[in-house]
Amino acid sequence: MGTTIVDRDLTLFQQGGTELPVTLADYIYPAIQKQYVTILTLEADVLVDDDLEAIHQMRVGLRRLRSQIQAFGALLDIPKAIGDKSIGRIARILGKVRDLDVLHDNLKTYRVDLPDTEQMYVDKVATTIAKRRRKDILKVKLMLEGQDYQYLKLGLNNWLNHPQYLPTAQLGFEVILPDLLLPGLGQLFLNPSWWFDLDSGFTPEVAFSHLLSSHGETLHKLRKQVKASRYLMEMFPDRYPPRYRDYLKDFKQIHQLFGNIQDNVVMDEFIRKVLGKRAATKLPTLYERIDRHNYLNWQNWLPIQARYRQPEAKRELQLLVIQDIIKSVDS
Repeated sequence: MGTTIVDRDLTLFQQGGTELPVTLADYIYPAIQKQYVTILTLEADVLVDDDLEAIHQMRVGLRRLRSQIQAFGALLDIPKAIGDKSIGRIARILGKVRDLDVLHDNLKTYRVDLPDTEQMYVDKVATTIAKRRRKDILKVKLMLEGQDYQYLKLGLNNWLNHPQYLPTAQLGFEVILPDLLLPGLGQLFLNPSWWFDLDSGFTPEVAFSHLLSSHGETLHKLRKQVKASRYLMEMFPDRYPPRYRDYLKDFKQIHQLFGNIQDNVVMDEFIRKVLGKRAATKLPTLYERIDRHNYLNWQNWLPIQARYRQPEAKRELQLLVIQDIIKSVDS
């Protein structure tokens, strides 16, 4: 299916000789268009499967697209075929292959100089990863040729050629943008992870391992909340002063740090499925390295955690988001 989408930009435009300001709709359109073009561009490389990065970038494109559809659902008139549930199903199929690729690379890194007694078990895990990936990449190829994916592309192409918005999409930025950004930020800052500390009665690595066992879901939820806010905020840096970009950098770092930890959680679960509940006993050196890596990511998180425990940091971001409202009140 060819791409026939029209081009739009974020400049002021003329209509009947009157200069009209850019609305939120003019931000939404290029954001969705960008992810659609990204997905189409990577499709051939994913089918050939000779570039692992293509699968990763296509998955990221779908996840960003899903975040946009979720965030702007109240502003768009879109068909079910391009709803967030449809996009999520397709992204998950790609995600299984991507997770296996990350698992393979991480296992390769962790296994360097492992004792011979552990190498045998690692070989068994690596063989299972390769077998699983061969099955899952076939599912990806079937998905790309299947009805759901074809309907998604057709639905996106049709919407981009004839975009339909609800009236709220035409409201001024100062009216609608805080309503988009603040709810996600509020839930993010209410996550208990900002207040987790390690038990001083254990070594740092063991203490974090205990924390992860007890509160892993909460930490993973923080990552998903940060990701959603980051993807949305990255659409509007030009609407705010430079300090806004500093918050984006923080959110990107949090996303990466807890992503690294989540990759190790996935590795642990996979290894235990292959080797059984006593996997850590069979691979003590490897699990020491995993625990160490997790703790190093936690260490890098601590300065960010400490900063956002201060009310001033959160308040400043909230004030940035509503700066247009404050200006209109002051004037």
